[in-house]
Amino acid sequence: MGIERLLFQRPEAERLSVERTPVEGSCPECGSELIARYPVANYLGPRIVTKCQACFYHLSTDVPSPEDNWPPWRSATADWLPSRAG
Repeated sequence: MGIERLLFQRPEAERLSVERTPVEGSCPECGSELIARYPVANYLGPRIVTKCQACFYHLSTDVPSPEDNWPPWRSATADWLPSRAG
């Protein structure tokens, strides 16, 4: 984790979007091969989902790893274990 994770500039674009990473495989619902993995804001907290881009069938939801860099504003201590002192 570098300093770029902690400090970032205000976005200049009017609309923001996330990069959807293509995933190998096919959708069990519609058979499409347009599968993508991307970050979302979930009621359980930040998550990475894998969905069919043709029918939006949900394949999986994962807790983001440090390599996913999601969310970009996540605390530097988010992965630390709590101490007995609180």
